[in-house]
Amino acid sequence: MEFIDLTEKKCFLVKCSDWSTVVEAVGPEEACTISLSKMLSSQGKNLKLSSVIISEELKPDVYSEDYNEDEIVSYHSVSRMLANAGEHELSANVKQVFGA
Repeated sequence: MEFIDLTEKKCFLVKCSDWSTVVEAVGPEEACTISLSKMLSSQGKNLKLSSVIISEELKPDVYSEDYNEDEIVSYHSVSRMLANAGEHELSANVKQVFGA
């Protein structure tokens, strides 16, 4: 287990299909790309994918008055994030299956 101080790091909760990860990244697209790459390395062909991957920025003051879910939750195309990760053949296959 790793302790993460959100006042010092920018982290995201990434969810896709039946799995989720927490990753440190500059932005939501990078978080999705990193998560997909690591999960593919870990799970290989057993990794389940959906058409959409969700990223949520983890903030220390999430319940403050300034909280705006639209600013911290993002929805991304899995095929696009796979292409970002250099997985072009898998990206094309996912795009063909889901049409997105």
